[in-house]
Amino acid sequence: MHMRTGAEKTLLLCSGGVESAVLVAQLLAARRHPVPLFADYSQRGAQRERIAARAVCASFEGVPPPQELDLRAEGGRFQAINRLHVPVPHRNLVLLSLALSWASTLGCSQLAIGLNRDDFGKDEEFEAAGAVRYTTGTRAFTDRFRALANVVAPEVEVALPQAELSKPEVIRLGADLGVPLHLTYSCMRGRERHCGTCIQCRARREAFVSAGVEEGGDVYET
Repeated sequence: MHMRTGAEKTLLLCSGGVESAVLVAQLLAARRHPVPLFADYSQRGAQRERIAARAVCASFEGVPPPQELDLRAEGGRFQAINRLHVPVPHRNLVLLSLALSWASTLGCSQLAIGLNRDDFGKDEEFEAAGAVRYTTGTRAFTDRFRALANVVAPEVEVALPQAELSKPEVIRLGADLGVPLHLTYSCMRGRERHCGTCIQCRARREAFVSAGVEEGGDVYET
């Protein structure tokens, strides 16, 4: 699968995770030109995510390496206060606003968001577990962000190509599209291998099992 000359450009946040990797392949299959953007906001997994994002993009012919949003200073200030794996509160609001600005600046006609159907329920799951809420991963947020984007940048369509898919369905789609899922990274703790116990690692492992897709290799510490 490769990029086509003259295709319409789509900017996407490429975290190195499963959803963004599959999203690159979806865009190519839709004959669009992916413009990946990686954000470093001092999250604990930043270095491993960066490596994964670069490896994923390099695996597709003609897809450029991710450009970078360098928010390390701002994220570091939050990290000094809250000591969280993901230090920036409401991060999707921050990251998608900047992504929309870059989409307009780079002449992209679309901004694609890699949220799936399961992501939309994480806020309730995190709240029930006593974790930091994920209000910017809800349908209410994405609906309102799309409406706001249509006001400030009507030339950029905000798309959610995975919104009706569960995480296992995204994984199966990725396998069908030949996505190198073994290159992706999901751990919130930023270890060399997935810790296997954080919320993201548990969701990843369960989704691969449910999808019936082998991850391959020694993926988890536990």
